[in-house]
Amino acid sequence: MADSIMQEKKECYITGSVSGLHCHHVFDGCRRKASDKWGCWIWLRADYHNMSDRGVHFDSKLDLQIKQETQKRFEQLYGRNRFMQVFGKSYL
Repeated sequence: MADSIMQEKKECYITGSVSGLHCHHVFDGCRRKASDKWGCWIWLRADYHNMSDRGVHFDSKLDLQIKQETQKRFEQLYGRNRFMQVFGKSYL
């Protein structure tokens, strides 16, 4: 798995907490391997991942926000064309 393009430190992307962290693949499902390869993943505290209703897997607004932020960062590094080649869909 490549280093995250979103974070340099192992801390919750939302809260900054350093305990109880889960690795969240921003683009999941059939795009999970591409998320690994291109560093499109973040650390999340368990409750912001999948252990409560406010977790990214249950909160569509939070999920979209993180996808958009990650797409913007990816495009800064590699461009829009590469994002579309790799992930096949724009979230912006």
